[in-house]
Amino acid sequence: MRGALAERASRIVSWRVGRRELLRKTALVGTAMAVAPLRYATRPTSAYAAVCRCGPGCACGSLCCDGYTEFCCTLNGQNRCPDGTVTGGWWKVDGSQFCGGAARYYLDCNSQCGPCDCGGNGICSGACSGTPCGCANGSCGNRKSGCTMFRYGQCHQEMRCIGPIVCRVVTCTPPWILDPSCGTASRTDNATRFHTRPCADQPFGAVDEVRDVGGAIRVSGWAINPSDQSPTEVRIFLDGAYAGRVSAGDHRADIAANFGSFGGNHGFTVTIPSPPGDNRLVCVYAVSAVTGFGTFLGLGTLPVAGPTGHLDFVTADEPGKVRLIGWAFDPAAGIAPATIQVNVDGTQVLLRQVGDIRPDLAETLGDRGIYHGFDFPLDLPPGPHRVCVVVLGSRGGFADLGCVDVVVTAP
Repeated sequence: MRGALAERASRIVSWRVGRRELLRKTALVGTAMAVAPLRYATRPTSAYAAVCRCGPGCACGSLCCDGYTEFCCTLNGQNRCPDGTVTGGWWKVDGSQFCGGAARYYLDCNSQCGPCDCGGNGICSGACSGTPCGCANGSCGNRKSGCTMFRYGQCHQEMRCIGPIVCRVVTCTPPWILDPSCGTASRTDNATRFHTRPCADQPFGAVDEVRDVGGAIRVSGWAINPSDQSPTEVRIFLDGAYAGRVSAGDHRADIAANFGSFGGNHGFTVTIPSPPGDNRLVCVYAVSAVTGFGTFLGLGTLPVAGPTGHLDFVTADEPGKVRLIGWAFDPAAGIAPATIQVNVDGTQVLLRQVGDIRPDLAETLGDRGIYHGFDFPLDLPPGPHRVCVVVLGSRGGFADLGCVDVVVTAP
């Protein structure tokens, strides 16, 4: 009776659909008659509604009921296979809007069976592998997770037995580059080319260090764009204003070890010029090359050192002259000479680079050098004067070394 009804139903719809759609609808009607014959035959309902089974309280039109598996980033916030899963296989779609017209790849992340066996089909049960079946994160607005007992089989051929599909990863990079265990034999399913999640194209990473390097701030960390193996763009903001960018393409052995499917070339180090100050706020973002949206990686607040020094002596022992002795250092210039400005009676009279040897600075400045001293005469007219010395920072800021009152005698 079920077979006859299914055949009759298929003839009714056959005149208005093509061959592929006919096969799909015939199969759906046949399934409805097989699993819910009374509901389908006696009530005004569609075959899909008759066979629809979803999570508790989920309507059949919800995303959890569309038959597909959820993206991994919905589960763990990152577009990569969760811990405890393996890549079981992949397929590609053509004409995707997400990869600039190139192929987009979907990778299934299957649970592992552990001591469980799987017989001849290569898939162990979810109950055995500890993989519950349901809507991802318990939401009807998410696709299912742990329900599909299937394996494409191009990846991890050494594993005879794996569990249900927990989630899937999407990328613009060929799977055999992301995961060397995957083969190059291609399967294509363009029906999924519009499937995506915003989180699937969101880069992720971390800021490892933000520190003052003398008139500048050095920022280091890592960032991965899950849809593309090319270096991720990292943007730096200083006190709320854009300060620079860098491509995260440096090799990091720790990233290669922890995120093997993405490789290790995702580190970055950048030095951002900064004016000195006590509370410089640094914010770091990774920007998706696919969506253009940024992911916040971290921030840091730190003091940035400005120029410094000391005015040791200002003497007027020689007629018509004063002698200035001291040292000055500009962290932004490194070991290069700093620039001092000499003001007399409130008026600038001299700009001068320092560079005299001061062996005593080895203890104060360490490896930043000892060529930061100054000792020179300055011609002044006879009479009382107020002499002031300022160190100018090459990246902004200054250090007031103080003022001395002197009386210059006539020659």
